[in-house]
Amino acid sequence: MIKPVLSLTDIFGPHYIFNGRGSYQNSQWLPTPLAQDSSSGSMIAVAGDTPLMCHRDVADPACLSLLREAGLQVGQSLHVYGDERGYYERLKRFQEPQQKMVINYNHLPEEIPEDLLWVRPQLLSYVNNKKHLAVFVPEPFIPKRRVLSSREFLDSNRLPFAFPYVVKAATDEPNGGGADIVICRQETDLRQARQLFKHCSAVVVEEFLSIQKNYCIQFAQTYRGELVYLGAAEQIITEEGKYLGNWVDQENQPPDAAIELCKRIVEKAVSLGYWGFAGIDTVITEDNRLLVIDLNFRQNGSTGALLLRDSIMHAYDARVLKLRKWKSHLSFAECTGLLQTLMGKKMLVPLCIYKPRSQSADNPVFVSSLIAGNSKDDIIECEKYLQHIGLE
Repeated sequence: MIKPVLSLTDIFGPHYIFNGRGSYQNSQWLPTPLAQDSSSGSMIAVAGDTPLMCHRDVADPACLSLLREAGLQVGQSLHVYGDERGYYERLKRFQEPQQKMVINYNHLPEEIPEDLLWVRPQLLSYVNNKKHLAVFVPEPFIPKRRVLSSREFLDSNRLPFAFPYVVKAATDEPNGGGADIVICRQETDLRQARQLFKHCSAVVVEEFLSIQKNYCIQFAQTYRGELVYLGAAEQIITEEGKYLGNWVDQENQPPDAAIELCKRIVEKAVSLGYWGFAGIDTVITEDNRLLVIDLNFRQNGSTGALLLRDSIMHAYDARVLKLRKWKSHLSFAECTGLLQTLMGKKMLVPLCIYKPRSQSADNPVFVSSLIAGNSKDDIIECEKYLQHIGLE
């Protein structure tokens, strides 16, 4: 049986529902609704006794059966929704018995009352606003950057850096998945950024970094007051700044100085009243600078993988894992056969499976999984095979 090193119950205690989905009404800087729904079960295998809110298509009995077949312990208390209306009906139902909730992303006050949340919404906004990086990170570990008002950014003919540079929304609104970042290499990119961020009160303009290693270094501050280091996952980021997955490797870890730096950052947030998950995006540049580029005080894309890493590596006799979300236009039956074959060979562990009731080109099957191997080369060969047979 594959078990997490900590479950949601170990971290948040026995009195909370966990809801990783963002609001339908407050999601300008979040991934698409389909991306959120198809990932809403990403913590099913680490839930413990904590009730979990998720889309019905990741809670389909056939999906859960495959997770159990892989040796995962599936959460027993799943509160499902099927669409926007069902989501808000579920939220309203929780409020009647005053059920408290852990959320990844702030909702509007009328959606979830403040007194039902595990931390104050104002604090959650503050610690995740890119404008406040310098509040938590010592100056030598911050990229060269300037915070500009929207007017300065839109009207200025001279910006702090020559191309290329990075522009990020500095907002209290929930953000994630790279939706609030534009890499500007030329004037057309700058025009795109100005159009995208024209309603923001401020933006961050930051130096473009040539990155050697990019880690998400993660901690959990538990309800018992213990700060636990969960590990680090190397992030796979496109040239446009979009997140595509992680390498999870016990040997390929950040230096101790980076882990200690991130610990101090999280301790600062905890001193303000934050607790729960924290993922600090930390890079080592080509010129060997150690820099913190983003703060994610929430569940991160690789959090579930880190919680399950040791158990999966032991059960699968693997040294390297790769976290990746696949989509497929194969039928669900074909996907099931493929997954069972790879699970039988101890090559893949599915973490979350999305089986749409009405599958189409715009609503395909999604599988978030960990590919297991003894080396990165093993995993790359497995990926080539999966792509050859229709996963992408």
